[in-house]
Amino acid sequence: MAMRKRWEFIDECPPQDIFLRQSKKEGFFMDMYIVLAVTIFMMVMFVWHKVPFGVTTMTCCVILMVTGVIDLNTTFSGFGNKIVVLIAPMLALGGVLGKTNLVANLQELMESMKGKHGTLLVLSIFLIAGIMAQLIPSTAVLAIMVVFLSTLGDTGEINSKRLMLPTLGITSSCKFRFPISLGATNFAVINAMYVGIIPDEKYALKMLDPFIFSILPMVALVLYCVFGWRLMPNQAGALNKDAAKQKVQKGVLSPIQERIVYIVFVVVMLIMILNTWTGDLMYVAPAIGVLILIYTGVLTTKEAVSSMTVDMIWMIAGVLVVADALGSSGASELIGNFLMGMVGENPSSISVMFLFSAVTIIMTNFLSNSATQTVLVPIAASLALVGGWDPRGIVLIAGIANMFDIALPSGSGEAAVAYGAGGYNPVEVMRFTIPYMVIAIVTCTISAHMLFPLYG
Repeated sequence: MAMRKRWEFIDECPPQDIFLRQSKKEGFFMDMYIVLAVTIFMMVMFVWHKVPFGVTTMTCCVILMVTGVIDLNTTFSGFGNKIVVLIAPMLALGGVLGKTNLVANLQELMESMKGKHGTLLVLSIFLIAGIMAQLIPSTAVLAIMVVFLSTLGDTGEINSKRLMLPTLGITSSCKFRFPISLGATNFAVINAMYVGIIPDEKYALKMLDPFIFSILPMVALVLYCVFGWRLMPNQAGALNKDAAKQKVQKGVLSPIQERIVYIVFVVVMLIMILNTWTGDLMYVAPAIGVLILIYTGVLTTKEAVSSMTVDMIWMIAGVLVVADALGSSGASELIGNFLMGMVGENPSSISVMFLFSAVTIIMTNFLSNSATQTVLVPIAASLALVGGWDPRGIVLIAGIANMFDIALPSGSGEAAVAYGAGGYNPVEVMRFTIPYMVIAIVTCTISAHMLFPLYG
């Protein structure tokens, strides 16, 4: 969706057409201010979250069309972008795993751990939570973990309330980090949010970049939870099971259908991981997988359509158009110049990485993961554009560090479940949450700087 910047056309006007050139410049600046206003509106609406994110981004697209900034074809062009073509069926593929016995088998494995004690029990709980966080939404993972942890007992050194928040720490550090299921689309989601600002293909994220970036923070935070859960207050009391309202149903497929799901899923993942050789087939592989599941009766058309038209798809399709308008109108450079004035000329790579890590991780505890990501990725790209930096490090921070949301219940659905079940006062658990956030900030800074320093 990369477009040539409008001011490049202005300078091509013949010198004698001074009035034409002047009117085009005025129109250019008007478009830039409209795009800037629409972007601010989008950010405010994301923070307010009065309506779904997809409704907000579609509203922005319509405003840009009505004001003449973009044409009708561009308004809804995001739905045909290859990034949306990849992500939409991937949501359906990820959802169909919930129809298998995979999650139910993991629950049974947890049941077998009830008799274990000490470090082995803690490790087993965290391992299962980390595995499930790769396959199903973390809110559902926490709902399952509430039910299991409530069987551990309410007293003793290892009790349910003491492990509930560290379990959230595990899922927050691990969720969809590996390049399987929705984790395989992380690169595409982040690219969608800044490709219109920096369309140069050499600065686009590759499929494994988010996973490689996540390794250091993930390992450090998992180790912290394994050893640091003892920092949690040792308070007697039972978990509130009513906080976990989501249920994960037992497998409803026949053994043959389950095998079809697993085979399709593995083949699609291999095509995506081997994208160096499979090329653009990577973008249609999930759609092919969904079609196979529909034809074999594993997935109904209604289920597939429902999964592929969720708010996330509308949001990404809209963000693609707004990001493109930011880049082509010059609004992104206006934002970048403002930020550059704040950070100063030629700041050190490590200081900028640290700034974005701290802002992202603090911000995501007050806002949802999606809102934090969608607001900060274009800002990071705009700053990198003006600074002449490699944007990949800071957009990875803004796109991945938004998951580390354990300090407040407002950060995500899973955080709300954990705090509701444990009845935690955020101040009383700061001994555990503050070190978690500090480790996340430091490791994200180091990882981004090592992979993609600003000055290459």
